Amino acid sequence: MTASASGDRAQAWGARAAALACALLAVPGLVQLALMAYAVLLRLGHPYDLEWMEGGMLAHAARLAEGHSIYPAPSIEFIPYLYTPLYPALLAVLGSIFGLSYALGRTLSLLALVALCALAVAVVRRAGRDADSADDGGAAGGALGAAASRPGAAAAVGLLAATYPWLEGWHDIVRADSVFLAMIVAGLVWLERAAALPGRRGQLEVAGAAALLALSFFCKQTGVLYVACGGALLLCWQWRRVPVYVLVAGVIGLGGTGLLSALTGGWFWTYVYEVHQAHDFNIDRFYSSFGYILGQFPAMTATIALALVAVAIGALRRRALPPGSRALLVWSFVFAVSCVVGALGWGTQWAHFNAYLPAMMSGAIAAGAALPALAGCARILAGTGTSAQTRTDGPNRLAQGAMWLAALALAAQLVAARWDPRPFVPTDADVAAGDALIAELRALRADGEIYVPFHPWYARLAGQDAIYSHRMGIMDMRYGNGWQVAGLREAFREHRFAAVVFDNRAPGWEFPTLARHYRPDRRLPASMRPRLYTGAKVVPETVWRPIDTAPPPGARVLFDFEDGRLHDWQHEGSSFGRRAVRKPVAGQGLVAGFRGRYFVTSMHRGDASTGTIASPPFRIEGKRLSFRLSGGSDPGLRVELHLLPEPTLGPDPEPESEPDSEPRSERQPRRARKREREPPVRGEIVRTARPEHDSEVMSEVSWDVSDLRGRRARLVLVDQATGSWGHLNVDDFLLWPE
Repeated sequence: MTASASGDRAQAWGARAAALACALLAVPGLVQLALMAYAVLLRLGHPYDLEWMEGGMLAHAARLAEGHSIYPAPSIEFIPYLYTPLYPALLAVLGSIFGLSYALGRTLSLLALVALCALAVAVVRRAGRDADSADDGGAAGGALGAAASRPGAAAAVGLLAATYPWLEGWHDIVRADSVFLAMIVAGLVWLERAAALPGRRGQLEVAGAAALLALSFFCKQTGVLYVACGGALLLCWQWRRVPVYVLVAGVIGLGGTGLLSALTGGWFWTYVYEVHQAHDFNIDRFYSSFGYILGQFPAMTATIALALVAVAIGALRRRALPPGSRALLVWSFVFAVSCVVGALGWGTQWAHFNAYLPAMMSGAIAAGAALPALAGCARILAGTGTSAQTRTDGPNRLAQGAMWLAALALAAQLVAARWDPRPFVPTDADVAAGDALIAELRALRADGEIYVPFHPWYARLAGQDAIYSHRMGIMDMRYGNGWQVAGLREAFREHRFAAVVFDNRAPGWEFPTLARHYRPDRRLPASMRPRLYTGAKVVPETVWRPIDTAPPPGARVLFDFEDGRLHDWQHEGSSFGRRAVRKPVAGQGLVAGFRGRYFVTSMHRGDASTGTIASPPFRIEGKRLSFRLSGGSDPGLRVELHLLPEPTLGPDPEPESEPDSEPRSERQPRRARKREREPPVRGEIVRTARPEHDSEVMSEVSWDVSDLRGRRARLVLVDQATGSWGHLNVDDFLLWPE
């Protein structure tokens, strides 16, 4: 066998080994992509919210489809999210063809994800071809750049997929983020291509890329920063075309903003800019964002940094950019811009991890492009000899070593970042819970309109045309009281809604009059709480009903506590306080199921406090006594009915063993009271009740007292429990004739 044949065989074996190595190094990235595809495809058709603002985005699209503005003056009827209108407009157009649904919105995001992956692969593969275009001497190069681009492309899409669990699956929901990302990546890729084209065609394509980047502003406001980013890049590539770029982007961006502001009476600008300025900015979160982004995938950051150093050295040595390095430089710059964008986003009040999506996407592309850039640089840095052997084998060996090391680091990072997609996929139980919730909302609608501020689209699914404002919109407008929400207070004061369904976040400052006019009626069971899988983990929890202080027909009110006072009750200990309450006390969960405005609780001073209160005497004039009860199931917590002997008329001395129930200023004058000599607090216990299980949701307890008719009695509320759930909640003692 000749030396030439032996060399050819060795070269063939080397090529096969390199191909196998490339395939193996690409596997972790492809596995990451498969994991994301699994989650995305199984979430696609879920008929309920995956993230709490998805339904609100569908509400935006529905308004546009119905011919309404999504930028009206803020009111209970509708408040938009603080975003520009392109994404809901796309949904509205597509919804007129395919029907407006969660699946449609997620499909749009899925298509954007596919486009992002295709663009990332195209950028890296082109960098590989550029790296092979010439060596340091100008002769035709080898195929090292192409080899590097294969694991590089897999790493780029793999890193994007690996961000899925960290960013909580924000990639595929009914939100604008993925579409926005696809627009800016496509716009920058197009702009780079257009800058290299000659003549009129180049000018036209620069204008097209400028238009796409300008339109990204109408998908998310941060698009304006990528318009500036594109302008800076074009200034480096082909500065003579910057005027065309600025003109087109300015006409679309500024002209569109002015037009929308004029058409909405200025509200467009208020929502997309002015309200944002009223929100808080956390400078600590801003600075910490850089650590989060750069530290999430250390191999990605290190690969980009190493490649940039190599490019700098190679450029100094060659006095020109090394082959294959342009994509790295472009996307490293975009990565730097995106890190600032992410930090600004995360520092803003109420921001979430989706703020980091642009940084992680551009960083993934930059890391993938780093491999062919390293291949091109290594050939230049190693090409110092004069012999053909040194000028060919030496550079290739060094290039292969540099490229394989970086590719191995990225592959190892992707292996370390492996994740389980199943926690992001809704289950059959979630679908069943959503179905049960919608059925419950339909039942609530029998009494009138309903309001579901966390999930307004659910009202539409329950058959109601009116959707009403999302809680996020109300929070945006009411924070700092810069803007009034028309009809918000009136809607609650006038009992406009038969029911308001809240998630597991107690209503606060954003609904200022709700608690005065509505009360928590009951908690929804777990079987009616479809879970969320992205963003805030809120679930429907409590049904609020209008407050009605009128007693039920036919009932005689014994004690409903609607004056808020307990001054006629005898007190021992401190757990019941001195007044009825309108809302939970400190340390207590949301109490539901009471009637009217007030209820009594023994949670004053915490679960460890104890006490007893006894009601004024009354006659049992009825056959049934009912009341509302909740709290802990401890035997030391109970409601007792005591029979009392008949009173003896005479002077009414000050009780010796009974502590003052109210300050003297709040007592009735002694001379105005009928004198009765009261027996001790305790009497004969004839009925007892206690909560069946630990819960703050009151349920009705009913006693048959027909055998006690005409007898004199009093109620005694007892709290002798000191452990967890050591408190009692009661309300609405009623006597019924039947």
